[in-house]
Amino acid sequence: MVKGRIVAATLAVAICLTACQTPNDIAMRIGVAPEGAVKLRALETRRYDTTDQTAILSAATQTLQDLGFTLTESSSEVGVLVASKQRDAEEAGEVAGQVALTIAMALLGSYHNPDWAKDQTIVVTLVTTPIANSKQVDVRVSFDRIIQTKNGLSRAELIQDPEIYREFFTKLSGGVFLEGHEI
Repeated sequence: MVKGRIVAATLAVAICLTACQTPNDIAMRIGVAPEGAVKLRALETRRYDTTDQTAILSAATQTLQDLGFTLTESSSEVGVLVASKQRDAEEAGEVAGQVALTIAMALLGSYHNPDWAKDQTIVVTLVTTPIANSKQVDVRVSFDRIIQTKNGLSRAELIQDPEIYREFFTKLSGGVFLEGHEI
């Protein structure tokens, strides 16, 4: 009898919660730009005064290699480069926190399987887009990282640190200048 009331109450709560969001509300959010998308696009994009996409891609390849990346995909016909590099992701504070949590849970008689970031793959995707009716090309780059935990789980994160983008575009601009002047 009590079990039936618990099930009924759970169903009632679930119905109330789903009534708050209709499928149409959810569908209307699909394709909507996330908050901060314009700011992120401005961080990721620079315009260059050239129509020579090959020179830009060559300079971008050199820049990425100088930054320790290995080119994994390249298509000069469509103006795309993808590169990656492996890095350690383990941080002492995160490990210490997980160990402390495990000890605390053990003292409470509960089990906790500690997990922390172990390795990461940083992936860079670069796309060039010629600007119609001009002698310019937009270059958009994004930095992502795939973090692998010690328990084998993984998660992906977009890197949004403005300094990383500034450093990349500063080096790329120098490379584009050198390519443009055949130095």
